[in-house]
Amino acid sequence: MAGLSFSDQLKARMDVAEWPHVCPRQIYLLIPVVFLLAVFVYRAVFHPLARIPGPTLAAVTGNWRNYHYFAGTWHKDILDLHRRYGRVVRIAPNEVSVVDAAALKQLYGHGTSAIKTSWYDVWTIPGAGPAFFAVTNPHLHGKLRKRVSAAYSMSAILRYEQYIQSCLDLCMWKFKTFADEGRVEDLAEWLTALAFDIVGEIAYGKKFGHLKTGKDVFNMRGSIAKAFYLMANSGHFWGQLFPINNSLIQSMATMLGGKNPLVEMQRYAEGRVNARKQGKDEVGREDMLAHFVRMKSLDGTGLADQGEVLVEAMNIIGAGADTTSVGMSACLYYLGMHPDAYNRLQADVNKFYESENLSAPITYHQTQQIPFLKAVVMESLRLFPSIMYQLLRISPGIVIDKKYIPAGYDIGISPMAQNRDQAVYGPDANEFRPERWLQSDEIVATYERYNMTFGGNGPRTCVGKNIALVEIHKLVAQLLYNFDFELVDKEHPWHVFTFWFAHTSKMNVRLSVRPGRKIEQPSD
Repeated sequence: MAGLSFSDQLKARMDVAEWPHVCPRQIYLLIPVVFLLAVFVYRAVFHPLARIPGPTLAAVTGNWRNYHYFAGTWHKDILDLHRRYGRVVRIAPNEVSVVDAAALKQLYGHGTSAIKTSWYDVWTIPGAGPAFFAVTNPHLHGKLRKRVSAAYSMSAILRYEQYIQSCLDLCMWKFKTFADEGRVEDLAEWLTALAFDIVGEIAYGKKFGHLKTGKDVFNMRGSIAKAFYLMANSGHFWGQLFPINNSLIQSMATMLGGKNPLVEMQRYAEGRVNARKQGKDEVGREDMLAHFVRMKSLDGTGLADQGEVLVEAMNIIGAGADTTSVGMSACLYYLGMHPDAYNRLQADVNKFYESENLSAPITYHQTQQIPFLKAVVMESLRLFPSIMYQLLRISPGIVIDKKYIPAGYDIGISPMAQNRDQAVYGPDANEFRPERWLQSDEIVATYERYNMTFGGNGPRTCVGKNIALVEIHKLVAQLLYNFDFELVDKEHPWHVFTFWFAHTSKMNVRLSVRPGRKIEQPSD
């Protein structure tokens, strides 16, 4: 290159023809690598959420969060994250988890401008109408919820109390047989069976048969668990590439000989809806399905169509059983792990039965006259709510703990984390102490205001809250009155696997009938 100017020499050296060791294919392969590096650097350093603390991998890829979700350990992970990073934690490139009492009203309160994210789209059911849990439009949600609210009201649930009690009677009889035979049983499994049979009674007019047979009838429990696990986690993939509620995915699964858990549940509910509409499934009394069949259409011009009725019939199965069974398991877990609370509550229940000279099973209204029972239930549900994931919203642009979360990014509060906020419940927020609910009305009102067990106190509060409260109070009181129980292995008292809901299992207990208690076999 002698005699060439400096610029000409530089041009010659940059000529690809002078680089025989570099081929176009290698250059093309470098392009996506460079692109990904650029994306990662942007997300970690220049992104609007870059200053929010959190795991480094979580800042650059949502797969960090997805991995922990699929691992089923989020009930532990979310607590560890906030313990390590503080009140505001970045858990994905565009998502923040927060623990903050003031944020509850901003995100979930009445009149909030924070709407649900696209994650909820995955809960849409093909062939069914819009579900008020899944819809992101606040106005539509209000209309959908209003037309079913009467079916879930406390007065309506108490009209079904005798049918709830029939399930509890069968459950007590089952427990008696276990006690008589000296069997160790998984209490969590039987409480789930109880919850499903109660849903059968109040929603469809008869038990499903889980308690009587000791089996997962119609594969309901297994189908719902699989569906929730896949749906809750697939909603975080780009474009929701693996939603099992996608019609194409359903068809492909069927062609390949697979079973789609959502389809199995949908077919059962659809069969019951059709039978009821055709007069082939008359039960001779009011139930929730009767209410759904009589629902008005959204425009009020006639009855709701098939899809609208179907989605409500599925909602009560999918959400009405698991949430309640988790609550029952939590109460008995904490009592089993805390003998002082166990003994005190059992004594209070005994005293109430004696003072009221009760011969019939205790009613829900009567359980509300035992303050320590209410305290145990509230404390157990506070420490172990059924929902563990964040309730996601699109940030309207808010400041939390001096950190600004710009508008448009995903933000959410996990009930598991919020319910242990030391700013609300004190330095012992992680401890089981039912007595905290026996303090002054003012203090208890504060606890309730910031409690996330049922999704907060706004318009999106869990519609099945009353079902859960009635079942849990009655079950705990009647079990402690009739039985003594102990956790067989207090080192490993139960197993928890999280998939949106917390799934409990392997809660092995030994039961014994208390002296003087008569537990008769139900006729049905």
